[in-house]
Amino acid sequence: MRTGDFEKAIETLCVHGLEIDEIKMKANGGGQVWQVNGHTDTLTVVWDDSGRAYSTPKDQAVETFIKMGSGKAVEGRRLKRDAEFDLKFE
Repeated sequence: MRTGDFEKAIETLCVHGLEIDEIKMKANGGGQVWQVNGHTDTLTVVWDDSGRAYSTPKDQAVETFIKMGSGKAVEGRRLKRDAEFDLKFE
């Protein structure tokens, strides 16, 4: 999907206060999106390239994870699948 497709689909969710923070593009994907990050007042929301949503409460404790491949430690919050924010593309 392209950036405009994601922006339109997120707007149609009609969730008050839902904002897009970042759109990550595939390096050689011809303008294709691979991840979109956004938030509401209480949640961080992440969409994959198919529009499936994952979320985490903003007040959830930060955890340390080991990055696969590099073995480096990174900090973040655990995401859970959240079908309430799944996108429907026209």
